[in-house]
Order: sequence, then structure tokens, then C-alpha cells
Amino acid sequence: MTGNDDKLRGGYYTPINVAKFLCDWAITSPKATVLEPSCGDGAISSCAVKRLQALGASSNEACNQVTGVELYRKEASKAASRGGTIITGDFFGLCKEDDALSGPFDVVVGNPPFIRYQDFSEEYREVAFELMRSYGFNPNRLTNIWLPFLVVCCHLLAENGRLAMVIPAELFQVKYAAETRSFLMQRFERITVITFKKLIFEGIQQEVILLLAERTSNEKGVIRVIETEDAEALRSLTQKSLEEEPAKRKLPGSMKWQGYFLSENALDLLQDIKKLPSVSQASDLFDVNVGLVSGQNSFFLQSNDKAHARRIEQSCIGIISRSFQLDGLSLTGKDFNRQLELQRNVLLFLPDENDLTPADTKYIKQGEEAGVDQNYKCRVRKPWWRVPTSWKPDAFFYRQVGSYPRIVLNEADVHTTDTLHKVRFAENVDGRSVAVSFNNSYTFLCSELMGRSYGGGVLTFEPSEARDLPIPFKASIKWDFEKADRLARAGEVERLLDYVDAKLLVEGLGLSESDVKTLRQAWHVLKDRRLSRKVG
Repeated sequence: MTGNDDKLRGGYYTPINVAKFLCDWAITSPKATVLEPSCGDGAISSCAVKRLQALGASSNEACNQVTGVELYRKEASKAASRGGTIITGDFFGLCKEDDALSGPFDVVVGNPPFIRYQDFSEEYREVAFELMRSYGFNPNRLTNIWLPFLVVCCHLLAENGRLAMVIPAELFQVKYAAETRSFLMQRFERITVITFKKLIFEGIQQEVILLLAERTSNEKGVIRVIETEDAEALRSLTQKSLEEEPAKRKLPGSMKWQGYFLSENALDLLQDIKKLPSVSQASDLFDVNVGLVSGQNSFFLQSNDKAHARRIEQSCIGIISRSFQLDGLSLTGKDFNRQLELQRNVLLFLPDENDLTPADTKYIKQGEEAGVDQNYKCRVRKPWWRVPTSWKPDAFFYRQVGSYPRIVLNEADVHTTDTLHKVRFAENVDGRSVAVSFNNSYTFLCSELMGRSYGGGVLTFEPSEARDLPIPFKASIKWDFEKADRLARAGEVERLLDYVDAKLLVEGLGLSESDVKTLRQAWHVLKDRRLSRKVG
């Protein structure tokens, strides 16, 4: 299969040391029945057969006890040649058929496909979602295919069964997996999660975890999160060593599982601060929404020289399209002019449909000859070249975050594309105070807990996640905006945090300096862990 084929079917195969670890941990009896719901070429199912044989099962017994399911016939044939009873077909469809899968199973092991909603064939998706709904779940257009695989497999597990699966780290952090996190804590008496400092799938920026879940255990309601260096480090992990790791307390239902990387002290502090009256939700201070969508930035966005050469500069308006075009806590007119001088693409072609110039008409025709008008966003609007602009932002919110999040005031009065979010402050809320107050250790830590990172080191926020961010805010605090802006422009993030934390968290909220230190350290733990996955 080609790399693109692999991507469409979610087919990134399990490294042999990971497959062996999952089977060695999950299979503890030579009589165990084992299910591999998406066996691919048989890396995991063949390890399951070998594990059963090592425990005393005969070759025939082991092959009969391991059931693998694979949608693609070519891959199923490869898996069958490596051992086990391999069924070719749609896993979810088979689950709906009587006796198609003779469960329950003592063990479920697997590495389910990672396929986004829009890439998941509707034929199979509807069956998967129907099964999820029958179990009380509410899948939506954000639901990745790994999630119904996990949920359905949990229901195929015997009362004393074990589940061991490779799962995207999204389980820790995305909103659409929140009900699954709660479900896992209710259904399993003991859960162990193994995370990795390094990415373990070669060639893809997909951070994964190993989910080890036990229906029955001598420990009740226990979760452990163990971070290892890489897949090779699994060799040193045994059942005994896993049980010797300190257990974590259950997180509040609303908190994503990144919280398990934090100290008990930091978790206590987060809960205490959340109750303080001066801690606002971002939505109390401002609205957040997506920026405009042009349909093809390479056509609509212009540098100053390109617009001048095409004689369309009078039909362009100012726009910001990338976070590196912002500096400090405000975008001033001087800042924007500097972007023009640097020939950045900060002009949006937005001609007046009732007053087109000959140059406008010529450029529009060039777009049609290049097929720009056939792009989906262009095709569905009339005229295709008139980009809808909506309201102009008071400030910009970083949609994708590198080292730290930021709100930047729009003093240049320009638009933004959807690579940034646009902010509109509530009535009687001082935008400058919000922009400074945002830079505190508590909000930065909450940003790491509430945003999403998929393995490439970038923290991403949907508008709903940005609106939910807690921001300590006291209108009575008088900020030296110019000082804060200078620190931000100089990249002095720690000094900026020191300045804001002292006035806002210590003086304003009454936290101790020790509390602030705990928050700052916790932020660094999550930020540094995320950035360690950055490539290049």
C-alpha cells in the first residue's frame, strides 16, 4: 500500500515491540479468547498467537482462540498467513450480526484506525455511530473512527477481561472524547496509561498512548499514567513494575486527562482558583469566532508589490493571515506598515462588485482561468470573488500556539483569515486590560489543559475552547500596557508573567508566591512535554 492509502484507511501498523507488549500484558491464560478488531497485516494478532503458545496453548488452540477482523481482503490475507482466525469484513457490521463475532472475549488487543469523520466512508460510519448511540454515546462530526472502535470493543469484553490498545493521545484532550473518558473510568476497575516522550510511529506526527484497562482488579477505581522514553523502553515494564507506580486520583469530569501529568498540589490549586469570584470565563470578557475564509489565499492575499503590479491596490484591504505577522500585545498602524514593507501577504483583494476597475476584471479573469472559482468556498458564493468579511476584530487570538498563547489588540483596524481567531470585547470591558491580564501562569496552564496538540508540538484552539478559558480579571488593576507590550515584543515571556502574576494573582487574587511558582512549574511541565514533539 502507498502512504496515502495507509492514511485513508488509518493503516499505520504497530511496531513489533509494542504489539508484543500489549499481548504479553493482556493475555495471562493459555485458554484466553482474544479479539483484534482491526488486524491489518496481523502484527498484533500474530503476537497474540505466540503469547498463547508461550503460556502452554497448542498451535491449533492458539489460532482458534485468536479472532482478527480486517476490512481489506489483501491485508486480511497477510494476517491469516501469520496465524489466528481472520474474518474479512466491516467490524461494526459484524458486531450487528447475530453470532458473527462469538464474544464476549477475555482479551481485546488492537491498534484501531485513526480516520477523521470526513474520511470515514459513510457506509461504515453510520453503522459505527448507530452502535455508539445504542450504548448511550453521542458521536458527532468531530468523532474520529478510533473512538467507536474503542467503545464497541469495551462492550465485547468479558466481565473479568483485559483491554490493551494503541489509542491517539486525543483521548487525553479532545472534547468529543469526554464522555469516553468518563465511560472508561466507570467501566474498568483499574486503568494504566503509558505515554511516550518520543513519537513511536515512523513518518507521522501522531502522538499515541497505550491504554491498558482491567474490568476487575484488586485495586478499585485506580488510574496510573506512566511516561516512557520510547517503544524500546517497554521492555523494562512488567505487571509488577506497573503496579508499583503511584496511582493517580480521579480527575474532575470536566478536566482533560493531561491533568494526570501534574502534581497533586497543582491539581488542588487549580480547583481552588476556579472557585474565586475574580476568575472569569473568557466568554464573559469577549466573544471568539473564526476569521474569514477566502477560498484560496494564494489568489486573494497580496503583498504590497504584487497588488501594485496588478494595479488592484485600491481594491484591497488590510488583513493578517499568520501569527508571525503579529508582534507584542498590539498590532499598531506602524506594525502593519512594517508588514507591507516586508512584502508580507497582508492585503485582501476585495473589489466592489458595483465598481470594478479594468484591472480588477482582468485579475478576476485570471482567477477563473486558474480554476479558483471552482474551489468549494468560491463556488457556493455569488459572485465567487467577493469574500464575506463579517465583523472586524477588536483583537486576535492565536488559533495555533507555539510556546505560549496570546491575545493581540487590533489597533491597525484590519481583518484576519481563519488561521487566527477574531475577538470582540464585551461592552465596557477594557481590551488593553484583558490583553495584559491574559498573560498569567494560571491561564497559560489552563491553555495547555484545554487546547489540543496532535503530536507536532502545536497547541490548537477551536473557538469554543478559547471561550471556555478561565482568565483572572480585575478591572480595578491599572496596567502599564507599554511595559507589558515591550516585554512581549522582546520575547521576555517569563518577565511578562512575573509582572502580571505579581499584580493579578498575588495582589489581586491573594495567592502566595509559592502558589504562583507551582502554577508556573505546572505550565512548564505541559508546555515542555508538548514542544518535545515538535519537528524541525
